Amino acid sequence: MTALEKYQAERSRISEALSMAGVAETLYNKDNIPKNLPCAILILDSEIGKHGTSRQYVDTDIAWTVYLIVNAQNVSDPDSDLYSLKEKFRSYYQKLMNRDLPSIEFYTSRVEGTRLVRIAKIDLLKSGTGAGS
Repeated sequence: MTALEKYQAERSRISEALSMAGVAETLYNKDNIPKNLPCAILILDSEIGKHGTSRQYVDTDIAWTVYLIVNAQNVSDPDSDLYSLKEKFRSYYQKLMNRDLPSIEFYTSRVEGTRLVRIAKIDLLKSGTGAGS
């Protein structure tokens, strides 16, 4: 499998897990403003060579970041909504990728300058983190 095929396969499986979890929209550009909530932003974070020889790396680990975004405007418990969505994604991600979510950070932000949202930033496949390290 080439590096490009690996990238496409991983991105496809992560996108599928997001869709199965009930994410209304998946964006691939962090600068895009989500229109439908809950949504996800999936971005390529880094690529780390592994199994190096004297001339090249035989394989690489691709790290992804997923931002799960839920509405927090006039909602009684946005944390519960976000945590539930994260757990659904986690379940499908584990089935499709055979690994767990290594790092999750929760915070509040605003979209379009006014709409209050709650975000879970999930780092996937970071080198040296999680159960795979």
